[in-house]
Amino acid sequence: MLSSTSVSAVVPQSPRWLKSTIGGSLLRTCARTRTQTSTCDVNSGQAEWSGKLDVEKLLNRPWLMPQPSTQITKISIEDFSEATVNPRLEPPSWRRTLHGLWEEIRYANAQSAQPEHRDDNPAFYIIRDDLLHPLLGGNKLRKLDALIPELERMGATDVVTCGGCQSAHTAALAFACTERGMSAHLLLRGERPATPTGYNLLCGMYGHVTYIPRSEYADRVGMLSKYASQISGSRGSVTWLDGECDPNPPAAAEFQGLRERKTESRKKNVVVVKEGAGDAIALLGLIRLVQFLSNPAALGRDDPVHLVVDTGTGTTAVGVALAIALLGLPWEVTGVILADSVENYEKHQLRLISDFSTKFCSSPTEGLLLPLKWEHRFNPRKFGKVFPGEIETCRSIARQTGILLDPIYTLAGWESAVKFSVECKGSNRVVMLHTGGTLGLFGLAQRFPAEF
Repeated sequence: MLSSTSVSAVVPQSPRWLKSTIGGSLLRTCARTRTQTSTCDVNSGQAEWSGKLDVEKLLNRPWLMPQPSTQITKISIEDFSEATVNPRLEPPSWRRTLHGLWEEIRYANAQSAQPEHRDDNPAFYIIRDDLLHPLLGGNKLRKLDALIPELERMGATDVVTCGGCQSAHTAALAFACTERGMSAHLLLRGERPATPTGYNLLCGMYGHVTYIPRSEYADRVGMLSKYASQISGSRGSVTWLDGECDPNPPAAAEFQGLRERKTESRKKNVVVVKEGAGDAIALLGLIRLVQFLSNPAALGRDDPVHLVVDTGTGTTAVGVALAIALLGLPWEVTGVILADSVENYEKHQLRLISDFSTKFCSSPTEGLLLPLKWEHRFNPRKFGKVFPGEIETCRSIARQTGILLDPIYTLAGWESAVKFSVECKGSNRVVMLHTGGTLGLFGLAQRFPAEF
């Protein structure tokens, strides 16, 4: 279990594949891991759910990543005041002043803490999933961990998905599909940028990109159906990933033979993956992550933990909270809202849990009570907007800690982690899941060149 000393990394070593280059064969292994057995009842709050789930059986399947391990880093908050973390400012002055206050906070990565570092300073931990891959690390790979092998099981020849112009999800899916012999077709919202960069550049390198007018993109189901049908042609087929899922996938040898037989016909078998991989099977990779984090060498099972997750679609926060409930951990999750209303996030949560229980549990249910609270980011705004000073804040944090953030996603999680760690005063550990996405900075550099 992590101690309160200035040791930043957990004992498990990062697997060798994490250091591979983007052109390497890091995704070729279909790993199968056996985990601790956890069969539990879960309460839905409004109605009891009597279904049982064997987590060992659920996680004994082919995976995209050979190992679920990740690095954990401790961040100490060196200089702060209560007014800095919870500024009492009135509009309109608060937007001009807020990030000036945040820039006054000083941090120390425990690996580089100075001799005068006080161990009683507020601190939080970061799950460094941004280090899972040199370009595509983060929660996107976690969501693809079980999803990509499922696409192979289905015999997919082509995969269709959608996202924004700088979507990390579409880039990660395109790369993983290409390594597995599937063609990725990416429907990106808006216009083609004058100079492709960041995730947009990777999308064009690994996948077939079509730019979709915003008016058409608003109807995602109709848009995805239309383009999937065009790709499949008259002799092919179209399947939505959320409509098919094998709770008991075949063993590795059978798995490869099944895929080869399904692709022999040369007919296009098109599978549609929702925006942000918002499908029930994406939750499995997050359950695998939490099962690893509950090991004594990581966060352990016994002590309270407050996990902070920045949320685009909300799938990652739901998956982490579901894993906590299934494993019976005394942990809680805050999903920091970035793109929608609390009501819509809660609807997405109910749909995901309903789909998950239908596919993987013996007793389907409308929903489960999860240790999950949705909360707006420290400085709410329309999705994608960057306020003055936020890029400089990311730069300051990078120079002090060696951790790269972006102002749209991970800075929101960082701000909440700082706030909670100061407020809890050591009553429980605050842990931020770094969801990656830092290649999005390349796109921001085009929008705000003066800031870089």
